[in-house]
Amino acid sequence: MRPSRITSRALVQLLLATGLGSCDFLSTEPKSELTTANFFTTADQAIQATNATYSMLRAWEVHVFLWIGMTDIASDDATKGSIPGDASNIQGALDNLTWDSGNDAFRATWTGYYQGIYRANEAIHGIPGVPMDATLKARLIGENKFLRAYYYFFLARAYGGVPLITHPLEPSEYRQARATRDAIYDLIVQDLTDASATLPRKSQYATADLGRATKGAAQSLLAEAYLYRKDYAHALAYADSVIASGEYTLFPDYAGIFTTAGENSSESVFEVQSAVTPGGGCQPSEGCSNVQYAEVQGVRGTPNIGWGFNTPSADLEGAYEAGDPRLEATILYPWKLLPDGSGRVVYLNPQMIDNNRFSQKVFVSPDNPGGTFNAGINIRRIRYADVLLVAAEAAYRTSNEPKAKTYLNEVRARARGTQTVTLGFTPEQLAESIAANVLALPPGGSRVFVRFANPSGTGYAAGLRTFSGGCADVNCTPGGAPPVRVDTLDLVQSVNGTPVTTVSDYVAALNTAGAGTSVTLSVLEMRRASPSAPLVTATVPVIVTSEGLLPDVTASGQALLDAIWHERRVELAMEEQRWFDIVRQGRVAQLMLALGKPFVAKDTLYPIPTIEVASGGLQQNPGY
Repeated sequence: MRPSRITSRALVQLLLATGLGSCDFLSTEPKSELTTANFFTTADQAIQATNATYSMLRAWEVHVFLWIGMTDIASDDATKGSIPGDASNIQGALDNLTWDSGNDAFRATWTGYYQGIYRANEAIHGIPGVPMDATLKARLIGENKFLRAYYYFFLARAYGGVPLITHPLEPSEYRQARATRDAIYDLIVQDLTDASATLPRKSQYATADLGRATKGAAQSLLAEAYLYRKDYAHALAYADSVIASGEYTLFPDYAGIFTTAGENSSESVFEVQSAVTPGGGCQPSEGCSNVQYAEVQGVRGTPNIGWGFNTPSADLEGAYEAGDPRLEATILYPWKLLPDGSGRVVYLNPQMIDNNRFSQKVFVSPDNPGGTFNAGINIRRIRYADVLLVAAEAAYRTSNEPKAKTYLNEVRARARGTQTVTLGFTPEQLAESIAANVLALPPGGSRVFVRFANPSGTGYAAGLRTFSGGCADVNCTPGGAPPVRVDTLDLVQSVNGTPVTTVSDYVAALNTAGAGTSVTLSVLEMRRASPSAPLVTATVPVIVTSEGLLPDVTASGQALLDAIWHERRVELAMEEQRWFDIVRQGRVAQLMLALGKPFVAKDTLYPIPTIEVASGGLQQNPGY
């Protein structure tokens, strides 16, 4: 479903006219000839109503600024990012675990997700009376039930028990009490069970309907919901059903998942659809196809393609096993080539004093015709890799360790790609602008450098070091001379005597060595003793013992569960999964306190927004 083609502006405006303040979900009369009472008369209107439920997935309140803070920034995977004073009262409070019920993140997400539920309820209530094809009618109701479950799933994990609303409210019903979290999960399970029974498989949809909820999406979300309920037998059964369907396979190239080629790919179970609309000026909540999901996380500085929030943390960087290619595919560092093939490089932004890493998974080229606001990037919400890892954990919990290891190792095998061994560091291609203008390297030589040397890897033990650099002048001006200052850089010139120029050359030469062998590198070392000292260079041999890259997990017991949890972190990093994962796993206190964050018991649930307690009469969560 490409929203730019089928979203109904009329119905979106109609439903937007029904404001959501406190628990007063339907108190404003729509200023339109169309009303919810007379809208549902044709099949086209039933489709438009369903599209309006989808359109909330692109809203600021649902999948953009505040939601990112509650899912990633609060966790150990990310920091607030941006410059220190920007949104410190919202995102900074989430990063530091100092939030209170007045934080705008909670009011906004509560409002946005209930607007989605409202639209789903209107459609589920109105579509049955429409004279139309019975199969299409059942499918549209199923899509809305899937989406209602999706919206409630976030609310249940974020806030616990919330008002349970399954139909358009009458005025006498505007004030709603909180239901229990179990009651919310009961509805989620019922909605997804109903949707699974009526929705087509992914392969059964026409191309024009690509992106709509499918049977596989419903069963995948069911598996995850059961995982959160600790009903592991049902979680495994539904995940196994998705796996056995043959509808999905892992995309061969991990980094490629997050490119245009990876949108709606073989790995895509459910993703929020978007599209570039050059010159478009309307907001996503007005029915446009654009979202600001990428913009708020994009590079802030040079090239200036975003706001720089939600920056991958040093703790996340250190979580990757030695040489894991997913590190390079996840983090967009300073001095790194942009992944659009333009040859441009990210520059250090000295105003972002805490963290200059960015999420590469949301990268949008500066050449994008719609700008970063009209990014057109799909939001990957359920990937097949996630389903495999849900199945692995559920299999472990039901004492089927062989199956758990099979699913876990399938994910690891894809992550390896064509590289079979590692020397314990992340190889990266040096930008030609830095090679020529900063380091004065001759053309045609190696551009393979050590980006991150894992301290636990053999390369680090042999003397290889993580790349570091700084500003060449006080303002770090890209046009300066030179534009950057390199403090530590190891350039790999050959592997066992074979010259290398690109990362592909390096991987090919290394693969011939095999694991557990002694590998001799010719390394051009560049070191600066202090920021004002001259750069000293030397070509030295470095002998490293190779390791198998991401070897299959053979552990059992708690070590196997830890491996599954580790894999979830590095596979799904920066995809807004981490906070709820570590809360569910019971590890959130341990992990947050280890980072020096002031975690207390109440933080396992976010507070009910102040306005809902004061005006709506809802009971607040404990501790707030």
